[in-house]
Amino acid sequence: MLLPLVSIPYISSVLHPDGIGKVSFIDSLSYCFVTIAEFGIVVYGIREITQVKHDKDKLRTLVSELVVLHCITSCISLIAYSITVLIVWNKIQDLRLLFFSVSFLLVNSFACEWYFWGLEKFRYITVRSFISRLLGLIALFIFVKKPADYFIYYGIITTAAIINLVANMVNVFTELSLSLKNINWKRHLKHTLTTYFISITASIMVWLDNVLLGLMSTATVVGIYAMSMKMIRVGVSLFTDMFLVLYPRTTTLLYQAKDRELQRTILHSVQLIFVITIPASVGIFLLAEPLVQAILSANFSRVSVNILILAILPLLKTYSTFLNKQILVAHGKEKLQLYGLVIASMVYIVAMPVLSHYLHDKGACYAMLLGESIVLLMGYWYVKKYYAGIQIFDAVTFLQSIFTSLLFIPVTWLLKSWLTSPAFIILLAVLICAPLYLIVQLLVMKNKLVTHLYTTALASFRKTSANTL
Repeated sequence: MLLPLVSIPYISSVLHPDGIGKVSFIDSLSYCFVTIAEFGIVVYGIREITQVKHDKDKLRTLVSELVVLHCITSCISLIAYSITVLIVWNKIQDLRLLFFSVSFLLVNSFACEWYFWGLEKFRYITVRSFISRLLGLIALFIFVKKPADYFIYYGIITTAAIINLVANMVNVFTELSLSLKNINWKRHLKHTLTTYFISITASIMVWLDNVLLGLMSTATVVGIYAMSMKMIRVGVSLFTDMFLVLYPRTTTLLYQAKDRELQRTILHSVQLIFVITIPASVGIFLLAEPLVQAILSANFSRVSVNILILAILPLLKTYSTFLNKQILVAHGKEKLQLYGLVIASMVYIVAMPVLSHYLHDKGACYAMLLGESIVLLMGYWYVKKYYAGIQIFDAVTFLQSIFTSLLFIPVTWLLKSWLTSPAFIILLAVLICAPLYLIVQLLVMKNKLVTHLYTTALASFRKTSANTL
């Protein structure tokens, strides 16, 4: 997730907002139809895999059926994609972009990432993703040299994704020897339908934002907005992916009826969300201008205002993902998540064109913030209503994290007053604020989770040192 911090500065200096806007439009459009083809299989597949992973025959049958189902839905999605491209062709007008998009959609028909999540093979996922993204980063520096190379940039993005998909296919077919005999893919339809609608409504704010803005405005405005979201989503993805790792674990604990361990896992998750996302959001807000100056070219100076608006998104998105995925979906309450997403999406669809018409990319950021806030509030309300016994908020940790993060204000103010280099301001701010935050949380606030993590890490270090000696 941190690799974009290397690619974003280079891309912003080589490509113009117009080129990035074109790529963002076709990329978002492609992922909308990936979501349509996905048919709710990802969340459903993870949950089912965790229950049959110790039975090879059941696992083989389940994976075979879900792969066939995904291929069928992908064919339907490709037809719908073709019709959509004809309608919005005036916003694309580049066959090269279309070629890469279609290639990705075709290979994605055999996507099976859910298999590795369900088996909790996170080491494989990490290594595979790192290698493909690193190769993509190297290719970026080699082949993208001028503004006209925006289509190559998109080609590299899709090729990196295709490498991941092909690696998954090879591993799955090698491990399971999938077969089309005696399978009944139709039996999964009634179970995937709810999660499918969840994926569709969730994609409105995740992937349809660039498309909606592109239909309402110019490619340049889309480029400014897309770069803003790309920067902020580095932090958002880093945190949300961290907690998605706990989804199969939560499902397993529910399946095994280990209530006490489940409650402890959920409470620690809540505390960890506050401990890491609150200071992250505060830091992003305080360092918005030097971040943009250090990372992006002068063509994207407007992004700093958008970052100020979106700074709280890591906290909102991580907390809402935790409530909806780790609690509601894990407990089989997908419909409750769907209701919240539908309400938020309806508000977003209305707010997005109105706000972007008057405020352009800033309006799109406000609309995104509004939509994500509603998702969080609805998820919180549903969990409190149906699972009142589960602790999903820790006021002490929340307040400790806020008050400790306020110490960043004088530090960043002094650094901005004394230094002129944005890079040095960011570097020193991180080097000073991160240890300051941990020390105050540990010694002054006496935060329980931070203390627990510190003692655990210290014990692990001592054990490792003893074994080494």
